[in-house]
Amino acid sequence: MHGGWGLETQALTVVEGMSALAQRQKDAHSARQREREPFVRTIAHLMRPIRVWVHLDHTVETALILLRGHQLSGLPVYDGQQVVGTLEYAPLMGIPPETAVREVMYTDIPAFTPDTPLRTVAEWFHQSRRTVVPIVQAGKLAGILTVFDLLPEIGRSYDPMTGLPWSDTLREWSIEQLAQGREVTILFFDLDNFGVFNKRYGHLIGDEVLRKVARVLLEESDPETDLVCRWGGDEFAMATLRRREEAGLLAHHISRRIADIQIPEVDRLLSVSYGYQGGKRTREREQVHYAATVDNLINLASQECMMMKGVATARGGQLTLPMQAMVETRSERRLRIQSVSYEREGRRAKAWGYLQLENRTLEGAAEGEARPQMLVAEAVLNALRPLLPPNLTLTLLGTNETQGETGHAVITVILLWESGEGRQELVGSALLRGDTARATASAVLDALNRPLARLLESV
Repeated sequence: MHGGWGLETQALTVVEGMSALAQRQKDAHSARQREREPFVRTIAHLMRPIRVWVHLDHTVETALILLRGHQLSGLPVYDGQQVVGTLEYAPLMGIPPETAVREVMYTDIPAFTPDTPLRTVAEWFHQSRRTVVPIVQAGKLAGILTVFDLLPEIGRSYDPMTGLPWSDTLREWSIEQLAQGREVTILFFDLDNFGVFNKRYGHLIGDEVLRKVARVLLEESDPETDLVCRWGGDEFAMATLRRREEAGLLAHHISRRIADIQIPEVDRLLSVSYGYQGGKRTREREQVHYAATVDNLINLASQECMMMKGVATARGGQLTLPMQAMVETRSERRLRIQSVSYEREGRRAKAWGYLQLENRTLEGAAEGEARPQMLVAEAVLNALRPLLPPNLTLTLLGTNETQGETGHAVITVILLWESGEGRQELVGSALLRGDTARATASAVLDALNRPLARLLESV
C-alpha cells in the first residue's frame, strides 16, 4: 500500500495535468457535435475538467479535506488508472474519519459520455438521487458533472408558469427519436385571439387559461410516446411517435377539450387552431440532418396552424360543433342534416345525402363498392360542393370506426382541404348511436365546421 502523504500529494497534482487532455477531448467533441447535431444540449456543454480525486485506499478524512478545500460536492475514486467509483460529500458526514474510501464509495457508474444528452443525465440524477457523476470517454475520465451544474440548465429549459419544458427540449427529444429510426409527428397549437382575450380579462386570468391548456395537453399525452412543450406566448407544441392520422385525431380531441375549459370570470368560449406534420417516411433516410428535419416539421405544422386560423370565422370565433352535427355560424345560418340513406345490391351500393341550408336543400349521391361509411361521406361532400368556391378541392382520405372511452363507437372522417392558400387535413368525429350513415354525415360536417362557418357567411 502507498503511504498516506505521498498518496495525498498524488491526488492533488496528477489530475492537474489531465485538464489539457480533457480540454482537447472537449474541443474535438465540440467539432464533431457541430457537424452532427448542433442543437442537442449534451453533457459536453456543462462538463468540468477533473482537478482532484482520491484513491480507494484513501480515508474519509482525506476525502473530506479535499472536498472542503476545493468546495466540491463529490470526487471520482481511482484504482490505478481506472475510475472505480464516486464519493459524495453529504453521505460522508458522521462516518469515522479513518474509514477507507472503498467502504463508502458508490460503485455503480452510468455509461455517460460527453455526447450524452443533458435530459438523459437529468433523469438519472432524479431517479438515483445522486449528486455527482463521472464522465468517461474512450475508457478515460474526461470530466465530472454535478446536479448543481444542471440547475441553471433546468431553469433555462422549463416554463415556471405552466411547468412545461420550452421548445429546445422538444427539439432535442425529436432529434433523438429520429436518430433511433423512429418517426415523429409535430402538433402545433395556437390559442385564437388570445391578445384580445388578455386585454379584456387581464393577464392573471390569461395566465390561468394557459395553465389549464397546459394541463389538458399533459393529461392527453403519454410520456412513453409524447413530449409536450410551451412554444411561447399562447403557443404550445407536442412531439409524438403516433402515426400521422392518430396524431390528427388527438389534435382534434385536444381542441375540443380546450373549448370545454371553464373559467368563472370568462363569458366566452376558448378555441384553438392546430396543425400537424410528420409520421410518414417517404424514403429511407441517408445522410439526413435530423435537426433540419425536425425544424422543417415544426415549420410545416405551424404553417398549417396558421392556415386553420385563416378559415376561422371573420369575427375570430372558432366554433365547436356538437356531436349531433349542426353547423351554426354567428349569423345564425345553419346547415342541417335532413336525411341520409344507403342501399346495397351485391358488391355495389349507393348513398344519398340531403342537407338543408335555410330554405335550400342540397343533394349529393355516391356509388361504388359497398363501403357504407366511405360512400355516405362522399355523398355528403357531393351535396356540399355547390357551396365551395372554384379554387377549393375537398378530398375524402378515409373513415374509421373506433371504440370510445365510454363504450360507444366513434366514427371518424379525415378530409383533405386544398386551396390557393395551401392544404390541410381536417378531422371530424361523431358518436355512433345506431345509425351509421347519419353518424358518418355528422363526422363530415364536424371536420368542416370551421371552414364551413366562413363559407356560409358569404353564401
